[in-house]
Amino acid sequence: MKLIQKNGIELVTFENLEQTGLVKHGFTTRHGGVSTGVYAGMNMGFSRGEERTAVSENYRLLAEALEIDPMAFVATHQTHTTNVLQIKEKDKGAGVTKARTYQDVDGLITNEKGVHLVIFGADCVPVFLLDTKQKAIGLAHCGWRGTANRMAERIVTRMTEVYGTNPADIVAGIGPSIGKCCFQVDDPVVALFRKQIAFADEIIFDDVTEKGKYKIDLWETNKRLLQDCGVKQIEVAGLCTMCDTERFYSHRKMGEQRGVMAGVMTLI
Repeated sequence: MKLIQKNGIELVTFENLEQTGLVKHGFTTRHGGVSTGVYAGMNMGFSRGEERTAVSENYRLLAEALEIDPMAFVATHQTHTTNVLQIKEKDKGAGVTKARTYQDVDGLITNEKGVHLVIFGADCVPVFLLDTKQKAIGLAHCGWRGTANRMAERIVTRMTEVYGTNPADIVAGIGPSIGKCCFQVDDPVVALFRKQIAFADEIIFDDVTEKGKYKIDLWETNKRLLQDCGVKQIEVAGLCTMCDTERFYSHRKMGEQRGVMAGVMTLI
């Protein structure tokens, strides 16, 4: 993981993805951008309540920093599903510069160059996937529901079905999100993880600060789900969004009055 500055924009990047030379990518922070007030400064979400012109400018600045086409972003419509959509050239701009023709999509995949996949996060886990052999990419939004419902596994499966991906050829990154240090949950969440995740007892811990509460390690859960699919090259950013709200937006800490970060990746 590296924190880089490009034209005033700060991005979290993965060294394993960068070393392939096959993609441009990054996960935005709050640093940079033109957003103000509770959205300051690099809000990437059009649904947060901020004026559209400011968010559009943030996308323009991001495109300039990554040296990519500002008209070719394609964004999810996240509702904590495990739905994965195959993106084509015709979808360029969807959710950013033009209206979406889809909804309830938390994962995107493509094998077309110059199409910039975008997911959002403000505590939820962003998962980046690159198939180095079939030249395909995937981005998944894995909140606690998505994680419990095995979204990371689902998007690998879809890449296998659509592109013939061998999971052993995937280079993966797990981006900034809420860490085990801060992700406190109660019995219903624990019950869902124990129902859906075979190794649940290895990623659920008693919260020693409060009786009847637990902590869950979402980074390790998503890493294990990928490993169980056969993915071997996984880099974890290890940055907790709730611990560092100077750098990141955090839903748990900041509530609804905030911006949102974006993960972006494109084949070159």
